[in-house]
Amino acid sequence: MAWQTPKTNWAKTDYFNIEDYNRIIGNIQYLHEVSAEVNPDFDITELDEKVSYADYIYADEFNAIESNLTTISKGTYPYSVAEMKTYYPNQPTPDYAELNRIESLMLERYEYLMGQVQGRRVLSFVLGGGEF
Repeated sequence: MAWQTPKTNWAKTDYFNIEDYNRIIGNIQYLHEVSAEVNPDFDITELDEKVSYADYIYADEFNAIESNLTTISKGTYPYSVAEMKTYYPNQPTPDYAELNRIESLMLERYEYLMGQVQGRRVLSFVLGGGEF
């Protein structure tokens, strides 16, 4: 799974479409995979990848996104991710402000994890590689 630049400039007039959903799901999966390189492993809620326009996105999927962001944050560096929202069937879905919050949190976590991965110290020699 490759990282895709999140959209952090949602406006009131923007529409949330299937490409946006797939980007968010893919980025969450990417964050989970990268975090396993530098942190103890933890589980997240699996979501269907690559849904199409024939599929519906339900409140449970949005709740899983919120839950996964909280889990990733706690599993990597537990600073506040703001209050986790809960969505209910037949109620309003995330608006542009919530989408900005979700995608900004993912971008923040990505930058933090990339700093951890790229900042790892490595030995310039191999231990047990022969006589000195």
